[in-house]
Amino acid sequence: MRVATDPIDQHLTALRARGASPQTLRAYRSDLTDYANWLEGRGSAPTAATRSDVRAYAAHLASSGLAPSTRARRLSSVRGFHRRLAGEGEADPAAEIPGPKRPRRLPTVPAARDAARMLDVAWPDTPLGLRDRALLELLYGAGLRAAEACSLDLTGLEGRTLRVTGKGGKTRLVPIGDPAADAVTAWLARGRPELAVAKTPDALLLSARGKRLDTSGVRRALNRRLVAVGLAQHGPHALRHAYATHMLEGGGDLRAIQELLGHASLATTEIYTHLGLPHLRRAHAQAHPRGEDEKRRDEPTAIV
Repeated sequence: MRVATDPIDQHLTALRARGASPQTLRAYRSDLTDYANWLEGRGSAPTAATRSDVRAYAAHLASSGLAPSTRARRLSSVRGFHRRLAGEGEADPAAEIPGPKRPRRLPTVPAARDAARMLDVAWPDTPLGLRDRALLELLYGAGLRAAEACSLDLTGLEGRTLRVTGKGGKTRLVPIGDPAADAVTAWLARGRPELAVAKTPDALLLSARGKRLDTSGVRRALNRRLVAVGLAQHGPHALRHAYATHMLEGGGDLRAIQELLGHASLATTEIYTHLGLPHLRRAHAQAHPRGEDEKRRDEPTAIV
């Protein structure tokens, strides 16, 4: 096995050992290659960078026209790279250098009626139709990321519970309801055997060629279904947002939703409180002794 000697390769090898996904590793490689090329133009290199170099790189990104989210990600990659080197005894020139503030944009969430239409309108009784129904029921019914759905194995299904491997290789157990369980049962009984081939992996969801379904296949399956039922196009992640938002609107506990989604921080889950503000206002009005009175909502308030 070839030992990585390039500092960027060494960093990526360390991240891979910690469970970073292939997509994350590709993004880090792109970011750090950009950083190394920029430093080369200054006559420097990543392992020789100074605090002045990192500040200048941050200023370069700020004037590059890149989106704040892209600039923040690149600086995050640089900070992580230097933090690891600092752990090996090197100086950390990126310490305390702030990244650009990213605007907090609320995700677009399909309405519950649209989710029901997508799932409940008649499906084609074909292997791919059975698979697509099971897939979309899992995305919406269990709040899975597309990559998590693709990584599901047959051994990860235990009755009405899924063993899901999320970001960083962390595993969580997620319950599924009757519609998702029924769709998966039908897929396993009448769909998967038709697509499986001699070298089919132990994957729960298969492609048309009998391989493990990938995220591109997830997106195509969702687009195909949305067109079939006459709904607007959106990405698979919108179903995860819908799962969390509709649970919150139904009275779900925020910390329970955090655990089900596999969020490391409650702050990440709290974005759904913004999406559910009308519901939360109604809940406050109905449950709190000092809640808002519907009859008096539009009355002027006297200030004395």
